Amino acid sequence: MPIIISQQPIVMNISSTPGKLSQNGNGAKTLNLNIQKPELEMEIKHPKVKIDQSEPFAEAGLKNIKAFMEDNISFGRQIIAGGVSRIVSQGNELKEIQNDYDPIPDQAISNAYDMFDKEFNYGAIPTSRPTITLDEGKVNYSFRRGSVSNQSQQQKVQMSYTPYQVNYSISQYNSINFRYEKPNYDFMV
Repeated sequence: MPIIISQQPIVMNISSTPGKLSQNGNGAKTLNLNIQKPELEMEIKHPKVKIDQSEPFAEAGLKNIKAFMEDNISFGRQIIAGGVSRIVSQGNELKEIQNDYDPIPDQAISNAYDMFDKEFNYGAIPTSRPTITLDEGKVNYSFRRGSVSNQSQQQKVQMSYTPYQVNYSISQYNSINFRYEKPNYDFMV
């Protein structure tokens, strides 16, 4: 008896998708600062020291032209005044000549010798100090404070996850078939 056994294996289709993790952003803070710088405004008037040495220089004979002219005018007036006074005094003495006094010899000696007698002395110059004045300086300032405004924001972390997947399908199931075939006994006898 013939028995025919046929079998069919299972055909399985398996596909897998690996798991996937994706991340966008790292949670860091992006630094964003708004800065206003401080400002300092200063107005300075520098101090000044003024030294006037004209008086000590004048005493040493180092005068400017104006002071030199003023001194010579003053000296000239003094000499003229002294000369006029001497002439008036001698004229008044000559007017008194009738009183048994003869002023002419005394006036001649005075005019020839006494008028030109000079006394000399020495001294240290200058005898005066220079004039020193001070103009004080000033500092005016205005100050504006600076500021820092922190506008930093944290970057969000966005994550997406696809899990590992296994997909399977069966396109052919396993099977075993038994079939019995009759024998073909056709005999020729």
